[in-house]
Amino acid sequence: MNANRMIDMIVRIVFRKLINRGIDKGIDLAAGMTSKTDRGGATPDPEAAKRQKQTIRQAQRTARQLRRFTKL
Repeated sequence: MNANRMIDMIVRIVFRKLINRGIDKGIDLAAGMTSKTDRGGATPDPEAAKRQKQTIRQAQRTARQLRRFTKL
């Protein structure tokens, strides 16, 4: 294995990790934007707020699984 292939392999690994970390941060940021609107005041229905948080968590989980399947 020559030096050029080893450098290319290391660069691909580093970039893959950076891109995945950025995708995770973006998912968390997008999910946080929807919940920030409720922080200003108390929600009249606590069950609706609970369902919304569960939906956000499920969307985050699904997005991360999709990212793993696409092998970015």
